[in-house]
Amino acid sequence: MFEFFKSGKDDTQGQPNRIGLEQKEQWSEILELSLEKPVFIFKHSSRCGISSMVLSRFEKQIKERDESYYFLHIQGERELSNWLAESLAIRHESPQLIVVKDAEVIAHDSHHALLDIIPKL
Repeated sequence: MFEFFKSGKDDTQGQPNRIGLEQKEQWSEILELSLEKPVFIFKHSSRCGISSMVLSRFEKQIKERDESYYFLHIQGERELSNWLAESLAIRHESPQLIVVKDAEVIAHDSHHALLDIIPKL
């Protein structure tokens, strides 16, 4: 368990709905997929208790919809997290949910408010 914190990477094994977001090159994949359906990106901080609690609730919502989502572990992918915030002109926060549809950001929010996004889609 503690190896997770040392490595800065998230263990996506055992999380069938979670796709690790670890490279800028995945952005083109996200945009292409967003032409078919909304794509969810969850930015998580393992140093934040609120982030862990919200992630647990978010994953229940995703599972109920039988959807997958991209998981960005901020400590492991700080440069990618900053690039995403800058590219999308969205202030970085954690936890944070970004929803992309038709190659455009259609929703984003942070902390407990992000849990209100999925029921609206």
